[in-house]
Amino acid sequence: MSTVTDLLATLVAMPTITADIPANELALDFIEQYLAARGMHCRRHTYKGRTSLTASTRKENHKNPTVLLAAHNDVVPGDESQFTLHEADGKLYGRGVYDMKFATASYLQLVDDLAQAGTLAQYDFGLMVTADEEANMDSSVEYLVGAGFRAGVVLLPDSTAPGWEMEKIAKGWWRFDLLATGKSVHGSRPWEGESASIKLIHALHELKEHFKDHGPPTDSLNIGSIHGDGVYNRVPDRMAAKVEIRLADETSSAKNKQLIDKLCAKHNVQYETFSLIEPVRPIVNVPLVDTFKDVVEQTTGKRPEGFVSLGGSDAPYFTKAGVPCILSCPMGGGHHSGEEWVSKASFLQFVPMLHTFLEQTAKHPTSSAAASVDTAGSLV
Repeated sequence: MSTVTDLLATLVAMPTITADIPANELALDFIEQYLAARGMHCRRHTYKGRTSLTASTRKENHKNPTVLLAAHNDVVPGDESQFTLHEADGKLYGRGVYDMKFATASYLQLVDDLAQAGTLAQYDFGLMVTADEEANMDSSVEYLVGAGFRAGVVLLPDSTAPGWEMEKIAKGWWRFDLLATGKSVHGSRPWEGESASIKLIHALHELKEHFKDHGPPTDSLNIGSIHGDGVYNRVPDRMAAKVEIRLADETSSAKNKQLIDKLCAKHNVQYETFSLIEPVRPIVNVPLVDTFKDVVEQTTGKRPEGFVSLGGSDAPYFTKAGVPCILSCPMGGGHHSGEEWVSKASFLQFVPMLHTFLEQTAKHPTSSAAASVDTAGSLV
């Protein structure tokens, strides 16, 4: 019989890099077959060429369960060695272990436990697994929420909160290209032209000075790349920088837009917005969220007090629709790096927490409730 750690190893071994659509399809096939064989009602959805999966314990309530367990199964690129789970010093290492295949593995184990106990049909919960969260565009979650998917509460353990702390606000971001244009001439006579690269460097240097003291509680700046079509002996007439400003609170976007407008006017450069996500304050003042806090406290001995997250997630799409969303995860780190890890002890707390949480919130036995297996065959 497989364990939740075995399931995590299986998922990590699937190279579900966001751009690899076939690999993500195969992973969703595995997840769907596993869930359907245990009595979950599964549906696939396609949005702009990408597939996602939803599943529910009750077919008639597929779009609006009491609890929705959400996760993304896609990951950022990594070395081949990262797609093999390994353990060292109480930590599990591998691409996606923290961001966020630990959650999908835990959901599968939960469903298996309830199916083996013969109690799955007594619960009203659903799953949503997407494959494009790391793409930063054309979100399947946004599409599904727009198609009417809701829940009493969404559990989305895609956070940077340490050890089951809960997000009280997640920073947003403004991603834009800062563009400089000039006049191209031969590199031996730069005074006859106008260097787009020099203009851009001056603008970026001044921009950097506004963020020299940035940190966790403040707006922050990252310059992801500087690129153009120049060569050694030609003055470039176009250069661009990919800029991201993380937004700490509700005043940040207006304040930074004013800053960039002044910067562009001063240095004769322009900007083109790629995406703007405002900071998110998840809806947490509801009894279902309080119950999750109780479960965390019972499990860990510490009640979540609230955490400012530095990273983004799919939570804004739920929050904008008025759906409470819990962002809390086990102890881990190194996501998007070569040393991504999750604490094994903290990870192993999740399935028992899910059992307790659903027992207290989503167990609604009815005389007519009955699980049905949609996929023939033995359990996967």
